[in-house]
Amino acid sequence: MPITIKESSNKSYAEGWHNVTVREAKVGDYNGSRYIDLWFADYPDNLKCRIWEARNKDGEEFSVSNMIRYSNPDILEHTENENGSVTAQVDDSAASIKGKQFQALFYKKANGYTEISQKLAPAVPFKNVVESYDEERINRIKTSAEEYTKKRNETVPTSLNEETSTSEEEVPF
Repeated sequence: MPITIKESSNKSYAEGWHNVTVREAKVGDYNGSRYIDLWFADYPDNLKCRIWEARNKDGEEFSVSNMIRYSNPDILEHTENENGSVTAQVDDSAASIKGKQFQALFYKKANGYTEISQKLAPAVPFKNVVESYDEERINRIKTSAEEYTKKRNETVPTSLNEETSTSEEEVPF
């Protein structure tokens, strides 16, 4: 009996920054923690970017919000405040992200698999009614994302059976 084989889909992606276009976005929830998954044009479904919500000490969400801001979002309305500052409401729906472009940091985990950092950067400089992103600001965002990803990979196990090591000098007690 003949067997059928097909070309392997185990592609390897170069580490570093890639220009990507969102082809699909879905909001999800895992045990009360909200996230948004992004899939990119020209990349397979098993390579996605999951951006988890994160809150500052005042309870304000900033992780998904930054991704929305970096996408050059559609402005729904804006108002000029008495002090001259501008406030804008933007479309943060999953549907509004489709077609948006970013720079995404691809990296290899210790297990050899490629992942995409949840810290994205604007694809190109832009200005809207509230803020602007020039090359210098985009480069600062990228540097911050690289530092975050490196630090996270140094402290997060790649499997449930793996532990991180910490020298006794680093333990605060």
